[in-house]
Amino acid sequence: MRSLTAYMLRSYTVSQRYFGPVAFIIIADLILYSYKPNPVMNSYAATAVILFIGAAWMGLSFLNHEMPVQRQVAIVQLGSKRKYSVGSILVLGYLVLVLDLLIVAYPVLLGYFVEPAGVYRIMLAFAGHALLGFLGAAISLYLQASWVSRNSYAAGILLAVLILSVGANKLSHLIPGPFVRVLLPPVAPVMNAMMNADKLPVSALLGSFAHALAYIAVLIGFYLYQCGRKDVNKSY
Repeated sequence: MRSLTAYMLRSYTVSQRYFGPVAFIIIADLILYSYKPNPVMNSYAATAVILFIGAAWMGLSFLNHEMPVQRQVAIVQLGSKRKYSVGSILVLGYLVLVLDLLIVAYPVLLGYFVEPAGVYRIMLAFAGHALLGFLGAAISLYLQASWVSRNSYAAGILLAVLILSVGANKLSHLIPGPFVRVLLPPVAPVMNAMMNADKLPVSALLGSFAHALAYIAVLIGFYLYQCGRKDVNKSY
């Protein structure tokens, strides 16, 4: 598995398809911190949403960067489509964690916050960024070329999901019942928990984070169950 993930990372970096999503994350964060003042958790909540969007975009570009022949050779050598898919998920997880670490450390090291962040809030920020980054990457699993054949359809669906996820709080006022909270990716609950981390009890924070973690686990679990049935030869 280590050789597979190393191959995937090398292939993705050589393809340079990472440039768009990574550039988006960097530029969005730079713009955010160019405005003063910068409250600790409010700023981190905003950058976590930025990572969510960027990770979804990065996931889509990563999952579709290989040529069909390269993918087939890798799968034949592994002897399993699911092993290949697990490798892809591990690489996406690694990329998300690297970006997470950089995004959380950047404002602390450069002194952008109006007050000391503190270990507790930094740990919350790291966990919140990781969850939303993983969530964005997990959503992209279902929009790769082997699941959605047309680039325009995948981009449109991804954009709609991102918008609805971020605006879920307003949507829940329009649609009564638990449907919005259950069906939509829990971006808004994690974002609200991070913004109000100084006021909320630990149990409420953990509940929001556990909700996101369960959603991610369901997405990845169902994907791994179904991926062996899909035609991995489709690509852009």
